[in-house]
Parts: sequence; C-alpha cells; structure tokens
Amino acid sequence: MKKAILTLVCALAALSAMAQGTINFSNGTAGPPAVNAPISDLNGTTLLSGAGFTAQLWAGPQGTAWDSLSAWTPTSPFGTGASAGYFFGGSVVVGNVPGGSVASFQVRVWNSSAFPTWAAAWTAYQANDPTAHVGVSGWNGSGLPTATLTSAALASGAVTPPSMAGLTSFQLHQAVPEPSVLALGAIGALSFLLRRRK
Repeated sequence: MKKAILTLVCALAALSAMAQGTINFSNGTAGPPAVNAPISDLNGTTLLSGAGFTAQLWAGPQGTAWDSLSAWTPTSPFGTGASAGYFFGGSVVVGNVPGGSVASFQVRVWNSSAFPTWAAAWTAYQANDPTAHVGVSGWNGSGLPTATLTSAALASGAVTPPSMAGLTSFQLHQAVPEPSVLALGAIGALSFLLRRRK
C-alpha cells in the first residue's frame, strides 16, 4: 500500500512539473526565433555589465496586469566584455502558466550592487532616490511600468523552451527629485553663501 501511494505521489509530481510552462530567459538568443535586445544604463548607450545588475522574469497567464505578475527564479546577472548588455538565465519555469499556453511577461532590471531585490530598488525609485536605477521591458521610465506586456507560448515537458520573442532593448532610469526638494536645496545653498559673506 505504501509503495502504491509513493508511486502515485511521484507520478502526480511529475505531471505537475510537466504541466508548468518554461521559457528561455535570455535577451540574446540565436532562436528560434532570434532575440537581440541588449539593455543599457541611464545614458542609453553604456551596456550593463557584470553582477552589479540583475535581470528577473515576471510573468503570468496571458492578460495579467503588470502589477499582478509573479516573479520567477533564477535571476540573472549580465555578461561582460562582448556579452555586456545581455543576460543568459536559461530555462525558467513559469509555475502559474501551463505548457502550451501563452504567458504575458516583463523583464525587470535593477542595480543590484545597491539594492538586493527588485522590490527594494522599485521602492527606492518611487521614493525619488536617485541611486535606484530600474528598468522594465516596454517602459519609458515615465509614471508606472504599465507598458503592453510581451507574450510568448511556453514549452512543456522536455521540449526546448522558446526564446522571448518580441523582447526589445530598453534602458534603466533613475528617479528625478521633486522640484520642491531641489528648491529647498537651492535655498539652503543660498543662505549658506549669504551667511559666509557676513
């Protein structure tokens, strides 16, 4: 009896794993289809390089709103040298989307040398912390990242996971301090200069 239960549990676990969809989490693949979407820093030209930046896949069933997507692991650092601007995270299981179904996804990137998680970097960005550098695929850095999500049909079982077709290049953004903060800074600097003149 115990053997039969153990066999059933193993079979259910295998079916569950096969039911989950997978995707090739990379922005530089030969395909099919080919993806060539390097990611750059604030100036739009310096390609992200090394472990100081992290990319993470956020995905859910087709039609999921950006703020209801789930984060999936593993995260990925960026390549260096000729591979700067690219991450190669490999096959990622999207646990809430069955294989063969279409998923909506975003790639979210941040400077992990300053912030250990996307949540920490995004919170700092929303608080106008200029040290938070964040980027989201399909987002121009203005307002919230409500860009149209990219969609991809996920693979199931042992099938080679598809690349992230439709992913395009993007850059990181940093928060711009509120004008009132800048004005207070200017007033403080002016009062300091006036005080020194006396």
